[in-house]
Amino acid sequence: MKKKLIISLFLILMMITTLSSYSDDFETATMYYNEAVDLYKQDDVEKSIEFFKKAIEIKPDFYEAHYNLSQILISINRNDEAISSLEAMAKIQPNNTENIYNLGRIQYKRGYLAKAHEYLSMIQEGDSQYESAKILLNKIEKRQEELNLENKIKDRDNIVDIQGKAKGVVLSEIKTPSGVALDSRGNIYIASFLENLIYKISIYGQKTIFSKSALIKGPIGLVIDKNDNIYVANYTTGNIVKITPNNQTNIFADIKKPYCMTYDEANNRIYVSEQETNKLIKFDL
Repeated sequence: MKKKLIISLFLILMMITTLSSYSDDFETATMYYNEAVDLYKQDDVEKSIEFFKKAIEIKPDFYEAHYNLSQILISINRNDEAISSLEAMAKIQPNNTENIYNLGRIQYKRGYLAKAHEYLSMIQEGDSQYESAKILLNKIEKRQEELNLENKIKDRDNIVDIQGKAKGVVLSEIKTPSGVALDSRGNIYIASFLENLIYKISIYGQKTIFSKSALIKGPIGLVIDKNDNIYVANYTTGNIVKITPNNQTNIFADIKKPYCMTYDEANNRIYVSEQETNKLIKFDL
């Protein structure tokens, strides 16, 4: 009984010590924070930055210190330094859309288009920053298209060898690739026959698994309509699966061993070769 009592007292002492230490740290961090605010009011910007950093060093989750520090750094065009505080704020308050927008905006200014797009895409319709984020997203996507075009022109200069044979440029490695299609934004989708997956290569060159639905079995042909719906010819299960832009998957049609597919945009229809019956099938969408 005495041993248990000693352990209990020891734990209580540890808790008191920890709380006391936390309280001391908080008070010290707050002191540096208040001093930083006063220094900024006195136009001593550099010293203010120094004291905000001291407050954060003592209390890394001091949101207000991160906020003020980031705003000062942004105002004097030291965006690279502001990023660390903005990212810390995003971890402390992940649902703060104002901060997420600022992260995207600053990354855009720094030229990190993919990272900026990632943050700005988190802002949903109805959020106060949605319209501003949408404008920036359009600018990023337009610039990315320009960069892609520039890269294609550069690649084109290097795709023919001395004998006049075309040379390919490797974009990605995928196991048993089959059907390939392009959506309206320039994203590439590739079917993997053995993996039963649909991969996506974004306009930024990032490869991700777009769909791993249980309905996809032995995908071969792949087409995308004008509304960016994807149609997958399942050779193994004998059907065509439709995947909507928000990744909803359902069976579009049953067909015996579908193989090649093509989309007629002018008439909004799909043509599919039915290998088992040696037929060509037309589907009006």
